[in-house]
Amino acid sequence: MKTIPLLFMGLFSIVAFGQFESGEDLLISDQQKDDIYLAGETIEINAVVRGDVVAAGGNISVNDSIYGDLTAAGGELFINQYIADDVRVSGGSITINSEIGDDLVVFGGEVILTKNAKVSGNLLCYAGDVKMNGEVVGMMKTTGADVTVNGTIQGTSKIIGEDIEIGDNARFLSDVEYWSSDGEIDFKESLVNANAQFNEDLREDRPEFSWVSFGIASLALWGFYMLSAFLVILVLHALFRKAFSKSVQTLQQHTIKSFGYGLIYLIGVPLLIAIAFMMIVGIPLGLFITTIFIFSLLFGHLIAALLLAYYVTQKNKKNWGFWSITFLALLLAIVLRVLTIIPFLGIILSVVILSFTYGALTLRALKNRNIPEPIE
Repeated sequence: MKTIPLLFMGLFSIVAFGQFESGEDLLISDQQKDDIYLAGETIEINAVVRGDVVAAGGNISVNDSIYGDLTAAGGELFINQYIADDVRVSGGSITINSEIGDDLVVFGGEVILTKNAKVSGNLLCYAGDVKMNGEVVGMMKTTGADVTVNGTIQGTSKIIGEDIEIGDNARFLSDVEYWSSDGEIDFKESLVNANAQFNEDLREDRPEFSWVSFGIASLALWGFYMLSAFLVILVLHALFRKAFSKSVQTLQQHTIKSFGYGLIYLIGVPLLIAIAFMMIVGIPLGLFITTIFIFSLLFGHLIAALLLAYYVTQKNKKNWGFWSITFLALLLAIVLRVLTIIPFLGIILSVVILSFTYGALTLRALKNRNIPEPIE
């Protein structure tokens, strides 16, 4: 069994062909027939998705139609095309510039519904700065620090804001209940067969916007991270269960050698890639190795978590089953992720963790190919 090549090809298959995709920059350019789960720094959906989309990233853009639900969390979100079902999003800055087929639930620092935006269901919005310039067919409940309404709301409305501004194009076709720190405000000509009532009791629903937005976005990001990590760990565990179990034995027998071989991998592969790119005939091989190496770094802490989970169970002589080890690996992955984001120290920990992990897997692969193991 060639553990390392199979493991990397498994990672490549998950990213390239599976319903879960993860990477620094993700571009969905081919039509997706089923649900997809995305995690990356930059995510662009430029093709039709027939199922649901779950996404977490720094910058997320939806530029083609989604015929299921959209659940997303990120720094900046742009929804520029039709979403057929519910949308639940959170982030620092969120722009809705298309039609939403059902309900929209949004949490953010800044939320903008452009004049092209249409929510066919209900709108529930919690944000610091809200600009509603589109149309809401159902009811609207908006809570924010600065709230500007310059669109059309057909259902009943509840608006809570430190500062509420009603634009010249605003139209309320049903009753409005509101609270503003300035007291009663002028709704101008916006009320169409409707009444606006100032309600002091709504003040109790006013949150600390900045902390709420930040907290919700952070929790959402961690939630999506755990979902993404669980899916990857589940697939890797199912495909390479025996490989991880045997690699732990190698790690215990050749701890120092494992670290050394892993360090050679982390340093040697980039050198090999550089040499390949220097030769014209080696460019295709260099591109392939680069892709595999990047995937190994992206999924490194998840692979390490699985290896560590097997190490813990064997060290403590636990006879745990598949699911127990999977969930233990998820817990360890979260711990490793928290540790590796510590400035400077995180880089050192990442190098050490990946060295032990890929070193143990490499040594196991050498043994399976009947190559003599190094002598201590």
